[in-house]
Amino acid sequence: MPGGGVLKRLLEDPNYFEIWCGVHKRDLLIEHQKLRKFKLDLGADVNLDPIPAPIDLLIHFAALTHARHEQDYWDINVGGMLRLIQAARARGCRRVFFVSTRCATIGSGAYGESKLAAEVELQKLAWDSLIILRPSEVYGGGGHEGVDSLIRLASRMHLTPVLFGHENIQFSPIHIADFVNCAYTQLTDQSTGVKVVELGGPENLTGWTLARRIAKRYKAVPIPVWVDGLRLFKTILAPLGWWPFAPDQISRLVGPKTANRSSADCLDTSEMIRFPSQASNELA
Repeated sequence: MPGGGVLKRLLEDPNYFEIWCGVHKRDLLIEHQKLRKFKLDLGADVNLDPIPAPIDLLIHFAALTHARHEQDYWDINVGGMLRLIQAARARGCRRVFFVSTRCATIGSGAYGESKLAAEVELQKLAWDSLIILRPSEVYGGGGHEGVDSLIRLASRMHLTPVLFGHENIQFSPIHIADFVNCAYTQLTDQSTGVKVVELGGPENLTGWTLARRIAKRYKAVPIPVWVDGLRLFKTILAPLGWWPFAPDQISRLVGPKTANRSSADCLDTSEMIRFPSQASNELA
């Protein structure tokens, strides 16, 4: 996962002597002499008393990304974040690294709007340093969401959906290795004040272009998927209790994005989409 990759880089950094990592439902399968783990539930009261004060830096990756009930996004991504922030400030923390999304816009669905609200709340407070990172679609970590889910489907079933029907259907996939490198670069930035970083892959792709590249790599059959058709199916099936996606997925797909290109200069733009088992693969 992206957060785990960044954690490993920080553990290798001699400038970090002790790192405390909150663990919720899944255990963190990383062991290191610098690493301390503690229980953290953003849906409940947050207690950071076990961590020695002052806390030098808070790195906030945790978020609810796919929820059946939209209110859950607000409870965790805004309410939980505020509980964590308040607890960290009570322990002397004045530096924050917050991972948001390029979907943090009005009209992008409950997930994106909750992350936008979290950004707004963070910027109401006084910080020595506040870095807000807005990544695009991170892939290559073997996940079950986003571009990784399309790669998984193509590699196993040799099918790939071609999403079309709206001008905002744009992808800027960033490989997890590039994400980790860029996030680490921003984390080690010693600048002060508020900094918002847009982080996308080396190119922007339409639904057709992305599907064509995946299909070529895995010999998959492209299946056109019309967005308005998905809306219709959702209208019919959701009341029956059957809908395979989070309710806000379509809004997130076609909603406005914060930016179409990166503001961070930390990518090797000679490398385009990289698929599993390939160190790098530039596809036409």
